[in-house]
Amino acid sequence: MAKSILNKIMIFMMAILAIAIATGCTSHEYYKYKIGVSQCVGGRWRDKVNNEMLSAQHLYDTDVKVCITNADNNTQVQIQQVDSLIDAGMDLIVVSPNEYKPLAQCIERAKQKGIPVILFERKAATNDYTAFIGGDNVEAGRVMGNYAVQLCNDSIRLQRKPVVLEITGHLVMSPDRERYEGFSGVMKKHPEVDFRHIETDWTKEAAYAATKKWLQENKPLDVVFCQNDLASLGAYKAARELRKEKDIYFLGIDALPGEGIDAVQQGQLAASYIYPTHGEEIIALALKILEGKPYKRSNVLKSTMVTPQNVDEIALYAQSLAQQSNYLVTIQNKLENYLGLYHTQRTLLAVTLAAAVLLLIAVLLVWRAIVATRRANRKYKALSKEQKIFYTNASHQLRTPLTLIIGPLRQLLANNKLNQDDRNALGMVERNATQLQQLVTNVLQFHQDVQQQPGEENTITPQEKSHRAVQDGRHDIIVRDQGDELASVLIIDDNDDMRQYLRTLLLDDYYVLEASDGQSGLKLAREAIPDLVVSDVMMPVIDGLTLCRKLKSDSLTSHIPVILLTARSTVQQQAEGLGQGADAYLTKPFSAEVLMAHISSLLANRKRLKDFYASNEMMSLTDNAAARGLTTPDKKFMDALRDAIVKNMGNSKLKMDDLGIDMGISRVQLYRKVKALTGLSPVELLREMRLQRANKLLKTTGKTVSEVAYEVGFGTPGYFSSCFKKQYGKYPTEIRDENS
Repeated sequence: MAKSILNKIMIFMMAILAIAIATGCTSHEYYKYKIGVSQCVGGRWRDKVNNEMLSAQHLYDTDVKVCITNADNNTQVQIQQVDSLIDAGMDLIVVSPNEYKPLAQCIERAKQKGIPVILFERKAATNDYTAFIGGDNVEAGRVMGNYAVQLCNDSIRLQRKPVVLEITGHLVMSPDRERYEGFSGVMKKHPEVDFRHIETDWTKEAAYAATKKWLQENKPLDVVFCQNDLASLGAYKAARELRKEKDIYFLGIDALPGEGIDAVQQGQLAASYIYPTHGEEIIALALKILEGKPYKRSNVLKSTMVTPQNVDEIALYAQSLAQQSNYLVTIQNKLENYLGLYHTQRTLLAVTLAAAVLLLIAVLLVWRAIVATRRANRKYKALSKEQKIFYTNASHQLRTPLTLIIGPLRQLLANNKLNQDDRNALGMVERNATQLQQLVTNVLQFHQDVQQQPGEENTITPQEKSHRAVQDGRHDIIVRDQGDELASVLIIDDNDDMRQYLRTLLLDDYYVLEASDGQSGLKLAREAIPDLVVSDVMMPVIDGLTLCRKLKSDSLTSHIPVILLTARSTVQQQAEGLGQGADAYLTKPFSAEVLMAHISSLLANRKRLKDFYASNEMMSLTDNAAARGLTTPDKKFMDALRDAIVKNMGNSKLKMDDLGIDMGISRVQLYRKVKALTGLSPVELLREMRLQRANKLLKTTGKTVSEVAYEVGFGTPGYFSSCFKKQYGKYPTEIRDENS
């Protein structure tokens, strides 16, 4: 509301300004100073600068007339235009040189005529200019260079040096020379990056052609930096046509709305650098020079980089600025058309004073509204925070005892040995406990619904999720023979009764481990490598969410399924738990049947994954498609284990302790991790890999059976032949004869 009032006030103020200037002027001679502008080329960036200068003509105490020319990238034309501005008697000239050297003579002539010259955005080969204003091109190149190196370090994982290509102009203009200086200077400090450079004419078409030629020659390419966004989009177009755009980062400079900023939002550019325009500051500097006020000779405009992290905020801000600029240009045009058509200077003064009073009153009202709104928002946020803490604690304190009441009651009711009186009494207790549970759920749900934003609806209720988990669990229950090893389940909960209840549920089917807080649970999980973890969320030392994140990020425990038990029942809280890597999220009080079904289902899934690893030879020396598809910490562990085995394969005296040292874990941890992932012990896995390697050598080389046996680490050829026959159904000599 305050923003709306402020916008109306700004429009009213602009209208008053239009009336004031129109009333006080009768012709174009009213302007005190005439400023000539020579732009080297057109384009959206320079159109923005021009609009800002035009809109600033009447923003200061002294009105000026801005006359803009465009050389359209032709140096000779620009020399003629600057000479014309000198001859037209301009009070000051703003020049953006098309080339570094040729414009120097024009600037010297202007100085001889006593006309100040401001160099804008580009420099010339002379010291006769009055002042310079523009962005720091060296800094722009340096910032983008550092970001390119960051992309190489953070996002590009290659077995070769990442290749960074800079596409520039012909380095005859100060911007491309200075941007190249800043960018290449960063690259020289990073020998780990393969830096390349191509000169073009700065156009989108040239960047497109250069990039397409590079990629068609099958040269590696990871980052492309062009010195303007249009050229970067040309490079992106070439990569997209060759279907390589997802493998390359594209960087540019300018970051204009509807161009560079949109390209970052759409993922075409990885980043762009806002090359500042600030035409209003050019006019302000010109007026300081013309009126003899103090000014700085070198005025560097600060800027920033646009990345996917800040692009939405910058886009919104740029859109707002563009809209305001359009408003100002519109007002400027109207002022030019209606100068001299309104009231006298005395009427203007009265209107201006009235507007000032109204503006002051409006500003005061808006400020009071803003202060009151901020104060109310702070109180509301503080109250909401206190309510959230209260309901979270209340939920935990109520749901945990309800779980420990309802769960055992239902177990007792399932006992067929109870007499009818005892069954009736327990049934009455169970019904009232269930009613109390429903009452607690309704109260907490009411609080959740009150805080829920309009339009947010939960399409799947926790009851539906639990029902699905039970159905899935019934299909995925692991059937074990009496001789099979029991799966191990680690229970982590700070409530002693809850741990006892869970232990009672699980003890008949699983080997149960316990921990009373997250820190000791994490330590026990790393030591014992259980098959599954059941953990509470709200615990001292380390909470369940942090525990889950640490388990899933550690290559030693990343494969372990995690079930979180909590009284936090909102969809957002459940999403937070699942976002930390949890495999299931049960709200207290939970059903024992649902919990058991989840455990059975998750262990069944792990068994299927284990069979998948074994059937697809995940530890094979060949780089099969299935192995390439894995990107989890498990894949990293398997790769590290494979490398350790390959490195030591020829050692017939290799021990599992040696492999554990190479992997940085104990022999027991190595055994449990490998067994959990592959179904094989490390010894069995080592023998499998040795036999796979031997089979390949027998088929592809002329080495004897004995040479192959020793090379893959078997102590005696006889034992090797026996193991080979058991694995492949043929003796090594038969394989050799078939391939001879």
